[in-house]
Amino acid sequence: MTAPSVFRIADIQDRIDGLPENGTFIKPFVNVDNSTSMCGGINALNKISVPWDLTCDELIYCLEGTFRLVVDEVDYELNPGDLMFVPKDNHVKYECDDKCIIFYAAYPVNWKQLSGVTVVPGIDAADMPTPS
Repeated sequence: MTAPSVFRIADIQDRIDGLPENGTFIKPFVNVDNSTSMCGGINALNKISVPWDLTCDELIYCLEGTFRLVVDEVDYELNPGDLMFVPKDNHVKYECDDKCIIFYAAYPVNWKQLSGVTVVPGIDAADMPTPS
């Protein structure tokens, strides 16, 4: 049996605290390196709008601030404690007017490889999967 993993926001707090306006930082704690089914992590955003074609199912849980997801010109606003499910194949915009922090979980774990994504705004290159 594989042991559970513990991830701490404190380990990335300096990146969150130093996030500039119009910035985003994504730390994928769970990925193809440690899971065969799902991925997840933390996304910090600061006064930004990031358009994205969603190729995986995603759960979003708002930890801090106010987060907004725009789908087909409809705004879905999340405040701390709010959770939403976003089905794959939606064109979305991840937005916030001030700094916010969300937790995300996505399925399948290898959505980046399946869709050919090699760059995601906010994810450090070292945290992206190695192309196969």
